[in-house]
Amino acid sequence: MRSFLGILALASSLTVSAAPSFAADYAVQPVAARHATREPFINRGPNPYCGPRCGCPIVVHVRHRTLERYYPSGFDPRTKNEDPNYAYGRVKTYVRFAHPAFPDRVLEY
Repeated sequence: MRSFLGILALASSLTVSAAPSFAADYAVQPVAARHATREPFINRGPNPYCGPRCGCPIVVHVRHRTLERYYPSGFDPRTKNEDPNYAYGRVKTYVRFAHPAFPDRVLEY
């Protein structure tokens, strides 16, 4: 009985996969009709992040230590009253984007 069901499942899957796909024969809409929007297109040039209000952002590399969390070696996760310990880790370089008129404000949070 199981072999008969296996053969029947194999035959039905081959029949379904061999059937022609009619969705491939549908007509494709023209590109202009698909992407027609009511919003005006703003050409920002080669950099898409430049805008009329703030100009092009400048890249500033900031180096500071990371804040890492660790648990003591005798930590028992079943007790919920222990807090993790925090310590400063290694120095990493982070990239920040600043307003070109105010590059010194990049250090403000």
